[in-house]
Amino acid sequence: MTTPGAATVTAHATTHRLRFNDTDRLGHVNNAVFAVMLEQGRSELAVAAGLPVEPPAEGRSAKSGDARSGSAALVIVRLELDFLQEMTWPGDVRVETEVAKFGAKSFQLRQRLTSGGDLCARAMTVLVVMDRATRKAVPLTPEWRGSLDRWLVPDAPAP
Repeated sequence: MTTPGAATVTAHATTHRLRFNDTDRLGHVNNAVFAVMLEQGRSELAVAAGLPVEPPAEGRSAKSGDARSGSAALVIVRLELDFLQEMTWPGDVRVETEVAKFGAKSFQLRQRLTSGGDLCARAMTVLVVMDRATRKAVPLTPEWRGSLDRWLVPDAPAP
């Protein structure tokens, strides 16, 4: 639901080309591949938001606890995945990802997988920002929140 006059927020979207080896003996896309496609959507959202997705280059140090310096990593702590319809090869899958809400040290994403215009799966994922050195959760910085705000759809129905 959007407020009249408010800017329309659209989900981050990417496309996954199904491969023959994504299928199982039943001829449909294997359930594990759904999780891989969701990961692709989350990773591409992080890149589009400018979040560090790789550790700092060798020889470069990152300030511990600084979520923007590369010392932080995104760690998935929860995944709910509803399989709604089977997918078959060949085809393309649209992966839509939006931010549902922010916590102090985490944020929640809603994702959808569609193929041929049909909603095939929906997911809810919680990601925590972890300090690579201490292996502990660290607070989301205002910069991280700001970089993800364009995909924030807090009042959307559950996926």
